[in-house]
Parts: sequence; structure tokens; C-alpha cells
Amino acid sequence: MSRLPDRSLLTRCEIFIYFGVYIAYIVVGLYKIYGLRDHIAKDAKFQFPEGWSFYPFSQRRRDDSNDELENFGDFIASFWPFYLLHAAVQGVIRWKCPRLQCLGFVGVCGLALGVNLDWTSLVLLATLIASYYLISLATSKRLVWLLSAGWILCINLMQKNAWWTDRVGYTEYVLVIVTMSWSVLRGCSFSLSKMGVKKEELDRYNLIQYLGYAMYFPSLTYGPIISFQRFAARREDEKQDWLGFAGGVLRSAIWWLVMQCALHYFYIHYMSRDVRMVDLMDSVFWQHSAGYFMGQFFFLYYVVTYGIGIAFALQDGIPAPSRPRCIGRIHFYSDMWKYFDEGLYEFLFQHIYAEMCGKRSSPAAKFGATALTFAFVFVWHGCYTYVLIWSILNFLCLAAEKLFKTLTSSSEYQQWTQRHLGAVGAQRLYAMLATQLFIPAAFSNVYFIGGQEIGDFLMRGAYLSGVGNYMALCFCSYCFFQCSELLLNKSDARSKTKTI
Repeated sequence: MSRLPDRSLLTRCEIFIYFGVYIAYIVVGLYKIYGLRDHIAKDAKFQFPEGWSFYPFSQRRRDDSNDELENFGDFIASFWPFYLLHAAVQGVIRWKCPRLQCLGFVGVCGLALGVNLDWTSLVLLATLIASYYLISLATSKRLVWLLSAGWILCINLMQKNAWWTDRVGYTEYVLVIVTMSWSVLRGCSFSLSKMGVKKEELDRYNLIQYLGYAMYFPSLTYGPIISFQRFAARREDEKQDWLGFAGGVLRSAIWWLVMQCALHYFYIHYMSRDVRMVDLMDSVFWQHSAGYFMGQFFFLYYVVTYGIGIAFALQDGIPAPSRPRCIGRIHFYSDMWKYFDEGLYEFLFQHIYAEMCGKRSSPAAKFGATALTFAFVFVWHGCYTYVLIWSILNFLCLAAEKLFKTLTSSSEYQQWTQRHLGAVGAQRLYAMLATQLFIPAAFSNVYFIGGQEIGDFLMRGAYLSGVGNYMALCFCSYCFFQCSELLLNKSDARSKTKTI
């Protein structure tokens, strides 16, 4: 059964209204954020750096409030030669001796880290990587998870270790913490996958293959997470597509350029850190647009960082996860997990959720598996209050979505809507009900992006600012939902056409 009745029954006028409201709200909201630029630059708690020296950016200051984006820029400035070296080495190896591909991965990554990191950082990373290979020899999933718990605890303690942070500097501190976090997932993926294969397939799980996987430089620090099954399925003998590779890297470079240009005029990253600036917007209704654009800039950051890793992986014959899907096209939170970070979703589903329950498991078992999955998400991202709130809201929204879809797929509900509302009325009711799930799910992301203060502020604005404001928010969200469903339906139709 499709998730909605036939969307083609909607009239063109109705569809025009939906897209008109969607576009108008985005344009006006962005204009209002643009109008605050000088006020924010003047009253910010710290001074923004000078913008680019050429017109039209020469008179503007650039918002540098997003630490992740700034750290990524520093990382590229230091490590860009090793991206070029990786591409050159793999080009020669794939041409002359594809069997040495993993050794090429290890050599470039080892050189990149050895040249740039302090010996303490190298010891930490080497110990982590080695520990997962050794634990995989024990063939015990319980030991793998105990090791992972130990490393996650170690990472959390390192974040509070002033001696080590002062020794290596803030830039290297961030690089090592992030790399170790991703390496925990890679180590789990290798070790847990190895325990589920047949004896004749164990040759793919040797030390060289593991090191090539654990030390794959293009996705080592900034992702995405690529499962070992994907890595092992790489096509070493396939001809490299240099034009497609250049296009993928160029796509990330263009989006990075767009984002940097925008940060001269839209100080949305600072707004996510200072509630006072969001409060300056004309009304609570328009403050919601600040939350929307916080999400869009967050999405662009991952388009850039994941896009580079994906482009290199595809060039190296690795079937990488898909690029993040725009949050403006996601209206069910389950789709956010599936399509925003496909690699992380695969890891969580395969190694945690599916281990706890199956398709025929009871609702209680699925509920418990979902809870355990989000408990891991909370711990892995760091034991912060805002991450806990985000994880709990994620869990509640997904549980409510599951109940909603169970209700609307029941024969009693379908018969009732067809009898009293008809096909078009049933579609509209479905969208109106689903909108009540869409609103809290969308605002829950703000906690993760900007922290607890801005999350609480926007959530209060949504639910405690009067009936009129909430009705206006529901109407706009309803239009957003309908637009996303229509775009999804069109995309699905194209996919089916290509398949045929």
C-alpha cells in the first residue's frame, strides 16, 4: 500500500497554493534573516573576522561561529596535498596492480597522519585501530561492544583532559576526537561483520583489508561512515571515471563556496548560538524560519564534507552511501535517518536494531530495540544534555510515527476515510495528521544543531505562543508536507521509469 492515496487527485490550483506558500515562507524568512545582518554584527558577543577582500564581500564580515565548519576549513588547508596524493597513488595502483590498493590506502593515510599529528595522537589512533583487529579474533560480539564502550568512555574523558588538549592544540584535538569517534564505528563494522560470514569468505577479513578499511583517508575524519561490507565489495578492476570524480569534488567545492558567500550576509550560525538575535525577528511566526535555515546550513555542511568522501570512494570502486537528502524534501523523521546519513543508518540498523528484533518481533521488542539504538546515538555523539534531549525527541517522534502509520494503514481507517471523505479528503486528512508529527520532529533537530537554549526557545515559540501562531505554523507545515510528498512521488515515478 502507498503511504497516501493518489496524489494526482489534487487539483493544480491546490498544488500551486502549496508550493506558493512553501516558497513564499522561505523567501520572506530568508529576507528577514538578511535584514538582521548589521544588527547581529554590531551586537554579537565577539567580533566576526573580515570577509573576503574583493567586491561585493569586501565591506562585510563573515560569520565564523560554526566550529565544525571552521575546523573543516583548517583540515583541508593542512591535508589537501594528501587528497591529491591519494588520487594519484590510486590512479597508478588501479592501472598497474589493483591488488595493492589497500596498501596504497594505508601508505597515504599513515603519511598524512605521521606528518601532521603529535606522537600522543598517533599512539591513540594506532591503539584504537589495532584493538578492533585483535578483538575480532575472539569472535565475541559482547567483547566488541565492551571494547567500544571503553573507547567511547576514553573519548569522553579526553575531551576534558586539559593537559593533552594544551599539548596538541585545539585543531588537532578536534581532529583526533572526531577521527576516533568514526574509527569506533569502523572497528565495530569490521569486527561484527566478520563474525557473521562463512569460512570461505574469511579471506576478505585479513589484516591488510582491515587496515585499508580503517585507514581510508578520504573518509577518515569527515565521513561518511562506510560499512565494511561496502568496502569489501569494491571493484578494484573497474575503470576509473575521472570525469565523474572531478564532478563530485567540484560539486562539494561549489557548495562550500556558496555557503561561504552566504555567511557574509546571513549570520544564521551565530543566531543558533545567541537566542537574543532570533528574538529580534518580527514575530514568533518568522522565528520558525530561523530554525528552518539552521537545518539547511547544517545540511549544506554535510553535503560538502560527505560529498568529498563519497566522490573519492566511488572513484576507488567502493559503493559508497548516497549523498545526504535535502531536509526540505524530508517530512517523516524515519526518512531523515534513512536518507540524511545513509551510512550511519545502515550501521545502527544492522548492528544494533536488527540484532535486537526482526520483522515479526513484537511491538515491545521493536520499541526496546529503538530505545537502545538511540541510547547508543546519545553516548556516541557525546554525553551532553542537548544531545540527550535530541535523542529522546527523536525516539518519541519515531515511535509516534510508527503508531500513526499503523493506524492509517488499518482497514478500518481506510474504509472510514473512503466512506466519509473520499480519496482527496483522505489524502488531506492524512497530511493534516502527519503534520502534527512533522512539527516536533523538525524542531527537535534544532537542539542538535544549536544546543538546548535555542531548542527550548523555538519549541516554546511553537507551542506556547497562542492558538493563532500554532494554526499558522500548522498551515505552513501542512503545505511543506504536501510539497515533499509530491516531490517524493515524482522522484519515485522517475526511478520506476529508469528501472523499466
